[in-house]
Amino acid sequence: MKPFVKWAGGKTQLLGEINQYLPKNFDRLVEPFVGGGALFLSLEHDKVWINDLNKELINLYQQVKRNPKKLMTIVDTFKDEYQLDPKGYYYLRRKHDRDEVLYANLSPAFKASRTLFLNKTNFNGLYRVNSRDRFNTPWGQKHKVPEIYNQEELLKISSYLKQIKITSTNYYSMLEGIDQGDFVYLDPPYDKLNKNTFTSYTIPDFGEAEQRKLKEFCDHLNDRGIKFLQSNHNTPLIQELYQNYKIVIVNAKRNINANGEKRNGVEEVLIMNYGE
Repeated sequence: MKPFVKWAGGKTQLLGEINQYLPKNFDRLVEPFVGGGALFLSLEHDKVWINDLNKELINLYQQVKRNPKKLMTIVDTFKDEYQLDPKGYYYLRRKHDRDEVLYANLSPAFKASRTLFLNKTNFNGLYRVNSRDRFNTPWGQKHKVPEIYNQEELLKISSYLKQIKITSTNYYSMLEGIDQGDFVYLDPPYDKLNKNTFTSYTIPDFGEAEQRKLKEFCDHLNDRGIKFLQSNHNTPLIQELYQNYKIVIVNAKRNINANGEKRNGVEEVLIMNYGE
């Protein structure tokens, strides 16, 4: 299966590289930063725990799991209305979270439908929030009405999610729930290549202090004999922090930049506490 949302830093293009380094056997896959979920959806493992601090994203997963037909019905309504005034309608739906009272009274299914709709009609599928934790990615579909979902694929994913544990909490609080035999795949907001590197999936931003805290989390896993694999940028900080672990350098092309000519390949790393 493939992701039903676009997500900055999604791992679809790197699955071939990642799959080369996965442990041969593990009881459960745990993803503390699930994002678009390319890995767990591709593996279709029978025991999975996915998590993300982004509550809008997790609500979308929950509604695909519980109410896929209702979600699709609402999205269809959005799509019909969108065709009358694409740009205006996009910003009409985007501004819902500016009114806290209104937004609090929206149903989980409506919120999830909004999240999916905005994801497929905004700029490059980028989920970005401002300093007040409000979604602020601009409109991005200027030429045609995009496919918001594929019914057959979404229903298949819904059926699969019914056997999966889904949470929205700080990754560090997951430590006590991670067991022997689990394999943990970490795809956090990456270390910044420069001051403009995107990490604003949620508030607060994921800076150097959080990268160091994540290293402590990995050390805890390692001390307990739990295998982990982490994706990140190949930066001096990451090389320093994980110098005692196995590091493999891979190349990835990122598609967030508005200028296509600047969507260059960047070096990423796969960090793991197992293997030769």
